[in-house]
Amino acid sequence: MTIEEQQQFRDQITNTILPLAVNMTMDQVKNIIDNVQAQNPNMPEGFGNMLLEQILVAKSKLVSQG
Repeated sequence: MTIEEQQQFRDQITNTILPLAVNMTMDQVKNIIDNVQAQNPNMPEGFGNMLLEQILVAKSKLVSQG
């Protein structure tokens, strides 16, 4: 992934997933990611972990600002 693609990925998380994830527990978020991965076997290996990590980082930044 290029730096620009990484930033677009983070922006998408911030704009689409974070508003929902901010009110969810880590287990709830992980459960959703696990379910999506199970239903989509073509997802790249490790994508779910990367997504969870980015959500947790974004959520942490949001909470520390507020």
